[in-house]
Amino acid sequence: MKKLLNGNAHQPNLKHKTLVLLATAFLLVGCGRSHDDGLVVNTTALPTDDTIPLNLQCADIGLKGETCILDDPNNPYASAIVSEATKFELDADAPSATAKFYLWGTALARGAGAPGENQFYTAYYLHRMWAASNSELTRLQAIRAYRSFLDNYFGSLTFFEIPVGSGNLFPQDLTKWTGQLLFDPTDLTNTFTSSRLFSADGNVNNNLATQEVGTWGYFYDQNAETFIKNF
Repeated sequence: MKKLLNGNAHQPNLKHKTLVLLATAFLLVGCGRSHDDGLVVNTTALPTDDTIPLNLQCADIGLKGETCILDDPNNPYASAIVSEATKFELDADAPSATAKFYLWGTALARGAGAPGENQFYTAYYLHRMWAASNSELTRLQAIRAYRSFLDNYFGSLTFFEIPVGSGNLFPQDLTKWTGQLLFDPTDLTNTFTSSRLFSADGNVNNNLATQEVGTWGYFYDQNAETFIKNF
């Protein structure tokens, strides 16, 4: 499977860099106004440890139609400017899968740009959080987020700009990526290894994934790497 989000991911014209590294702490930097109209700089620490299990703000956090992530006290992006014009740059600067889950979940809840893209990356980073934490709750939420993508955004695309700055955009099929992540997530990134959501055994994982997506109303053709709707 191709490495997912990297330097070639399409990002619109970006004007503001809102994440900076200060000493050894990752901080989200925002601006506000004081009562005397002076500029106030507010900083929020970004989570760096993916081994900490996800604490669900609500049962459907990270899924289409649920906005509770915006009220989650653990969400460093709740008050940040997350938009189509900033989300890829914010992702590039986020130090962990946990931070990126909150970023893309915030983008999904706010309707920042393509919703299918937002749902897919929310699921993807839940998946990576589970691989690091081995939290059963996080594993189940990742599976639910992938289903939300298939049910609501089947056929959605993202775009890579190759080379960066060229303006040449190449579509990438997020539905195909979802199938690879559910059935054969063996080459996600250089640091992401324990990645099968249903079983560490590849054959068992494929069988269990087939059963699971079947209950959702889909069949996945692993040779063609395509989903077939059974409804």
